[in-house]
Amino acid sequence: MEFRSRRNAALITAALVAAAATAGCGGKDGGSGDGAAAGSPKLTVLTPPAQGEVDRVTWALATGEPTTLDPARTGDFSSANVVSNVCEGLMQVQPDFSLKPNLAEKVDQRDPTTLVLDIRPGVVFWDGAKLTADDVVYSLKRHTDPKVQGIAASAFLSVASIKKTGPLQVTIRFRQPDSAFLPALAGIAGVVNQKAFTEKAGKAYGTPGGGVMCTGPFELAKWQPGESVTITANERYWNAELKPKVKTLQFRFIADSSTLTSALLAGEVDGAYNAPVGSVSALQKSDKGTLYLGPSTASVSFGPTRDSGPAADPRVREALDLAIDKRAFVKNVLRGAGEPLKTLTPPFVYAGSPAKAIYQQGYDALADNAEPDLDRAKQLIAEAKPGKQPLTIVIPSGDQLSLQVATILQAAGKSLGLTMKIKQLQPTEFSAFFYDPSKRAGTDFVATTGYIETPSVLNYAPLFVRPADRGGLFNWSGYANPVAEKELMAAQTEIDPAKSAEHFVKAQAAFAPDRLQVSLAVSYERLFLSKKLTGVPASIAYITSPWAARLGAADQP
Repeated sequence: MEFRSRRNAALITAALVAAAATAGCGGKDGGSGDGAAAGSPKLTVLTPPAQGEVDRVTWALATGEPTTLDPARTGDFSSANVVSNVCEGLMQVQPDFSLKPNLAEKVDQRDPTTLVLDIRPGVVFWDGAKLTADDVVYSLKRHTDPKVQGIAASAFLSVASIKKTGPLQVTIRFRQPDSAFLPALAGIAGVVNQKAFTEKAGKAYGTPGGGVMCTGPFELAKWQPGESVTITANERYWNAELKPKVKTLQFRFIADSSTLTSALLAGEVDGAYNAPVGSVSALQKSDKGTLYLGPSTASVSFGPTRDSGPAADPRVREALDLAIDKRAFVKNVLRGAGEPLKTLTPPFVYAGSPAKAIYQQGYDALADNAEPDLDRAKQLIAEAKPGKQPLTIVIPSGDQLSLQVATILQAAGKSLGLTMKIKQLQPTEFSAFFYDPSKRAGTDFVATTGYIETPSVLNYAPLFVRPADRGGLFNWSGYANPVAEKELMAAQTEIDPAKSAEHFVKAQAAFAPDRLQVSLAVSYERLFLSKKLTGVPASIAYITSPWAARLGAADQP
């Protein structure tokens, strides 16, 4: 769309200035990230290699206690932080967001609808039992079990069968070609659990009492509810390149931004991903550690939570979008650690794709909504006639970034004649909010930082575009767009990367104007790491890769 004016909204500017802090920040250089805007800080992909072993490390989970450690239900930062180190997938995301075979030693796309996986020999679970094709078949099929409520179930919509075709071979056949499936195996969809242990644990699998059984570089030692999760080095781990240098790693649950900042600055905690954005300046000056900024697929956004009311109207969402100055948001709220984002899919997702140029061209063609257009926003509200009822914005308690987003959204609403209330949920409740419809009752918007865990544009956008009964896990507004659906399906069934990208770009052009999520900005990964430690990725790749296996002493003993 064309912007009719470039006039700043005074209320929004005031809200952003109230959050003011220094802009422009960085960390030690370990590589350059893709998708960074001009003038952005140079990003670190991977910190310098570790030089020695460490007995014990204390790590903070900045979003609180995990809701579960069951890989099939891992859909939040805290759970992913732990699960990525104790369990592992058939494929693996690398720090630069490329893909590499992992538990699947060989991947053979025999034809457009047949995928053969040769499982790596010699891999054992923590208890010494050998990894078999039976474990792989069981783990993959488990995602489609309604009793499990696996959040990656939509990745299997095209799958016709999953069968063991050898002691260490699994063959997957599809009803139609599915270009999104293999990248999905680098995420939770491809994580392998031990069949016997998982079946015995039943509903308790992934809980403090039930535990998990996987093949990762660390094994779960203890989960003390409300306090910590402790993992220890897996002496039987198969991958010599990622043999852990840390003997014991304890995760502490510190969701409050102020408390976490104090712990990091005092050296009480050795590191954390998602370090508090409001503390960027203080953490940069710390003599205890280094703040790294890394390329990311994480986006700060807000979106509708139900299929009725003003939030379900795309015109209202567009109006709110046009009432916010995103460059000011990046400068003053993200402290320069990010860049404005036009739509659901950040460019780092396709940074390693052979069709990167096509995706980037499609992204660049979208309307630039970084600057506000209050005149157009008011016109949209006049057309939508949303009424005067208050709208509720849900955020996680203790998260200062989400609170700032909600406050800015309140101000945007006020400038358009809308009244908005902020509702804070405890971290565990907030995580459940995304998968339990009853938790969303009586709400209108949710403000959050979401992420894309694997290098595929088709592992996120369809969750918002497709109907709920066809994989639209986050399509809470009842959105329906036949063109967008058709092009997304064409992108998924096209094996050729360039042709698939062309279809996705057409779909994106169709759904982006409807603001299924109002994307404010890419939030660069913020890794704070003790000066005594190094080796881990600074990119968002840590979400699905065994980052702690790379962690170790910065200096040789």
